[in-house]
Amino acid sequence: MEFRHLTREEYDRRLREVLVSTEGMHARVQDVGDGKATIGWGYTLNRNENVAIWTRSGMDLTPAQLEVLRQVDHARPEDRTAIALGFERVLTEEEANQLYRASIHEYEAPAEGAGMPLSVERVAVVSVTYNRGVGAMQRHPVWDAIEGGDRAEAWYQLRYNCWGSRANAEGGLRKRRFAEAEIFGLYDDPEAVSVEEAAAVYAMYREHHAEIDRVERRFGLTVDGVEARPNRIAHANRDYPDIVAIYGEVQTIADSLEPARSRLLAHLRERYPALAGELTEERFNAGLIDPGRFPREFALAAGEGAQPGNPALAPRMDGPAGPPPGPFQHGHLNAAVAALASGDAEQADRALRRLADSPEGQAFIRMGEDALARGEEAARDAMAR
Repeated sequence: MEFRHLTREEYDRRLREVLVSTEGMHARVQDVGDGKATIGWGYTLNRNENVAIWTRSGMDLTPAQLEVLRQVDHARPEDRTAIALGFERVLTEEEANQLYRASIHEYEAPAEGAGMPLSVERVAVVSVTYNRGVGAMQRHPVWDAIEGGDRAEAWYQLRYNCWGSRANAEGGLRKRRFAEAEIFGLYDDPEAVSVEEAAAVYAMYREHHAEIDRVERRFGLTVDGVEARPNRIAHANRDYPDIVAIYGEVQTIADSLEPARSRLLAHLRERYPALAGELTEERFNAGLIDPGRFPREFALAAGEGAQPGNPALAPRMDGPAGPPPGPFQHGHLNAAVAALASGDAEQADRALRRLADSPEGQAFIRMGEDALARGEEAARDAMAR
C-alpha cells in the first residue's frame, strides 16, 4: 500500500475539514442521540480527563463550569451523561477549535501505533476513531490490514465493518463510513491499477461478497443495481459537499470495483483466450471467478515485475495446495468437509464456491439438472396415464 503523504499543515487542515463536515457544530452540550453529552466539533464529555483537556485548550472557565467537569471526571461511566448535560457553556466556533486541538491527539494513537505516516489514509482512519472512540477501535481488524499493507481489506473494514453497534443510528453511521472509506481509497491510484492490485481487490470482494451485498442492499446500491431506500451513498454525497469537493463522490460498489474488474478481466482473457467466455463481468460481480483455476497466473500477478507482491494476497488467492485428505476425490469437496468439521463455515463456503466453479463442479451441476428434468418428465407422464 502506497500512502498519499501530506505535510503536517496539510494533514491538520484536512483532518479538521473532515471532522467539521461529519460532526457538525454544537455550541451547547447536548445528547445527539447516542446517549452521550456532546459539544463543539463532536467532543464528548463522557470521559475522565475533561479538566485537563479544557485547561489545555486555554479557555477560561468559571468555578461552576470547572466543578461540573470535575464531577464528570470522577463519576461512574453510566452517570456521566446526566451530569455533563448540566454543563452551562455556549462555545463560539473558535472555542470549539481550541477544544478540538486540545483533544485530537488521543485519537491519533491507534494510527500511530499502526505506523501510519501523515497521509490521506490516516485522515480517514482517525476520523473513524474520533467518531467511535479509541476503545472501540482497539484490536479492530482494520489495523491488521493496514499493518499488513492490504489496502483492499482495510477499505472493506472501513466501509462495511466499522459502523458500530447502535441500531437506531446505523443509517447515519453507514453514511459516514461510506464517505470515510472513499477518502481512504480502494486503490493506490485508480488510473494505474496493476494486475497484483486488481487481484487483491477481487480477492477481498470474493471473500466478503455476502456481507458487501447485504450492506449495499440495505444502505447503498448493490453491484446489480438494487438501490436501498434511503440510499446512504446518495446522502453522503448530498450531506458532505466539502468532502466531495476534495475527494470526489462516494462511489457505488460497482463503480468502486470497475478499475480492478476491467484490469483483471482483460489480463486473464489475454492469457486464457479459451476461457474468455467464462471471464465475464457478471461472473466477476457474483464472485464466481475462482482464482484456484489460475494458480500460475495469480502467482505471477502477485509478484508482477520487480514488485515483491502483496503478502496478504496469498491466503485468499491460493487454492488448495494439493488434494486435502478426505473421503472424496475432489480436493475442494474434501476441504469443505474439513472446514465444516472444524466449524469454519466461511472456509467451507469458499471451498464449495470453488467446487461449483470448477469443471467437475459444473459437470455435477449439469448432471443434477438433467436428473431433475428427467424426474419432472417422468412425473408428468405418470399423471397423464
